[in-house]
Amino acid sequence: MSHSGAGSQQRQQESEGDAIATTFLASEHQHIRYNPLQDEWVLVSAHRMKRPWQGQVEPSLLKTVPRHDPHNPLCPGATRANGEVNPHYDGTFLFDNDFPSLQPDVPNPGPSDHPLFQAEAARGVCKVLCFHPWSDVTLPLMSVPEIRAVVDMWASVTEELGAQYPWVQIFENKGAMMGSSNPHPHCQVWASSFLPDIAQREERCQRAYQSQHGEPLLMEYGHQELLRKERLVLTSEHWLVLVPFWAVWPFQTLLLPRRHVRRLPELTSAERDDLAFIMKKLLIKYDNLFETSFPYTMGWHGAPTGSEAEAKWDHWQLHAHYYPPLLRSATIRKFMVGYEMLAQAQRELTPEQMSSSCSGLSRVLVAVATALVSVSSSCPQAWGPPGVQYGQRGKSMTLCCPGVTAGTPVSWFRDGETRLLQGPDSGLGHELVLALADSTDEGTYMCRTLDGALGGMVTLQLGCELTPRPALLSPAEQLTMRTSPALGIPARKKTVPGADGQRMSPSTGPWPCPQDPPAAARCVVHGAEFWSQYRINVTEVNPLGASTRLLDVSLQSILRPDPPQGLRVESVPGYPRRLRASWTYPASWPRQPHFLLKFRLQYRPVQHPAWSMVEPAGLEEVITDAVAGLPHAVRVSARDFLDAGTWSAWSPEAWGTPSTGPLPKEIPAGGQPHMQPEENPQPDSPAPPRPSLLPDPRPLDHRDPLEQMAVLASLGIFSFLGLAAGALALGLWLRLKPVGKDGPQKPGFLAPMIPVDKLPGAPNL
Repeated sequence: MSHSGAGSQQRQQESEGDAIATTFLASEHQHIRYNPLQDEWVLVSAHRMKRPWQGQVEPSLLKTVPRHDPHNPLCPGATRANGEVNPHYDGTFLFDNDFPSLQPDVPNPGPSDHPLFQAEAARGVCKVLCFHPWSDVTLPLMSVPEIRAVVDMWASVTEELGAQYPWVQIFENKGAMMGSSNPHPHCQVWASSFLPDIAQREERCQRAYQSQHGEPLLMEYGHQELLRKERLVLTSEHWLVLVPFWAVWPFQTLLLPRRHVRRLPELTSAERDDLAFIMKKLLIKYDNLFETSFPYTMGWHGAPTGSEAEAKWDHWQLHAHYYPPLLRSATIRKFMVGYEMLAQAQRELTPEQMSSSCSGLSRVLVAVATALVSVSSSCPQAWGPPGVQYGQRGKSMTLCCPGVTAGTPVSWFRDGETRLLQGPDSGLGHELVLALADSTDEGTYMCRTLDGALGGMVTLQLGCELTPRPALLSPAEQLTMRTSPALGIPARKKTVPGADGQRMSPSTGPWPCPQDPPAAARCVVHGAEFWSQYRINVTEVNPLGASTRLLDVSLQSILRPDPPQGLRVESVPGYPRRLRASWTYPASWPRQPHFLLKFRLQYRPVQHPAWSMVEPAGLEEVITDAVAGLPHAVRVSARDFLDAGTWSAWSPEAWGTPSTGPLPKEIPAGGQPHMQPEENPQPDSPAPPRPSLLPDPRPLDHRDPLEQMAVLASLGIFSFLGLAAGALALGLWLRLKPVGKDGPQKPGFLAPMIPVDKLPGAPNL
């Protein structure tokens, strides 16, 4: 028995040694993470995403919703269940829920007769807030001013109901998958006479953290996420969107203000504008993730209100939670069942994988069941070289065996590997489905038939989402668009600024914008008005399909010239501390009298890291404080003279060394130095040395004639002033010095030299 116990202990030590030797990878090894906001733990098991999915597949989320349905109780002018008729609203619309979960007047349950059977009164109010009069729009499809109106209503209803109730919960259930009973864009507001469980946990955790660490929990957490940059999704001037370190849902996010804010009504006007902007941007990202109207539940948590609203709630930080249910695709969701319901929360994707910049998805290479084939994409049409298929990171990709007929069962392998990826009994025929492909899936695949013959080889290449963007280049009277390769034909639409956003004017467009030059990834709109704004429709087509974006462009905001060209730096003969720099306009900028450029010039000795800067008045500048004998680096940049745009990039550096020769012997009337050749040139004299980056061991030569004259004049002036001061001091000393102890007293310094009574004709007083 002792031998058996020793062997067991030895095996345990070896196992612990192997565990220590293995490097922990969050994306490969399960672990638990702590949620300090709600005092709970979550199990993270990222490796489970590799398992095949043969479970429930949701129906397609894409369906046609009528813009206005007179039978929809949330539409303008519709009759609701209680018989009331909605007004013909054209913005937001707030009304009492016809089927509320909380009512203001209900009787008390009475005292409990046993501690295991307790009940208390629950009172409150339930309201519904419609975001928009149209049923076929969602928040990401609304304009920023329209979303700002929703934010204002959230703040207003929080202030109104918060005057009476201690908790006001604003939440939105988007999509039938999240239990929404109506597709019209709306949210709900529940105000309760009690603090709900989650609110109580967040209150307790935030209060305890500030008591222990001296600052709000979520303020410190947001600061740490900004420093680490591992889970950030979006940032703006006033807001952060990030995936919490403790996130449970696959694509869960947390929305935080940068400033310490306790409740929605405390937001400033600028913060509300920025909130509308970042919400729209976040929800567009959600919709683009699986190319569907992304379902989610979201809600705001702020400091408690009601009778204790004026209490000390500085430990609270306003925040919003987004909980989307989708896991692998638009039709496969996460279920919170089993272990999640009976033990603790568990997630497959790590938060760091979800927040990655391109797709936000982990690597998944699985054989997908037949149930998924009906919603997966078919084999793409041929594009580019034979045997190459293209896909997008984070999207499901279908590879087709090129050498067999459709539906023929094949086995799939990676080129050079013997591991079977998908067998012929998968039910997918000649197709291989890669769910949520990423860069590790790129490469060559080969398929074999049942008899082992090679059916063909396919090379997979992946790219990110097609997102054309305007280039920062716009010469006078031109608007230039640059996007990624394989462009379609962009078009422009002139817009008219208004309080409710940009609206296209049919009388001013759209106009086609042919690519210039042909086949280049850009087009030029000639005759653009400088102070105007434009809406540009850019369509990009490549093997991944087509992508269309509407870009609102303000001409002056993208105005940026190219760097100046032809920079030259020359020495000025006879002046060891001067350099002359000259340059020309960039070739892409038309030099017109009414649209000139201004410049800034920087220079420094090459051994010194710090730059000196001047703003020249023209196309050249004389540097008067260069260091004699040392090479100098010079560069220039340009900007439009109206300061409407931005500074260009710096031009390539040019070098020059101040002259070390004597002054020219003759200066002609024109003002240009006339150089005379030496009387006895030495044909074998060595060429002047090239500038060196090493420090010069010789002392600097400051024998500039002008400097010598200035020094002599200064010495003369100081010498004269010194002699005059000495003479004055000597005269005063002689005047005030007494002759002797018994001798006659000399008159004071201010006494007259001749007594008054000695003057002729003086009266005898």
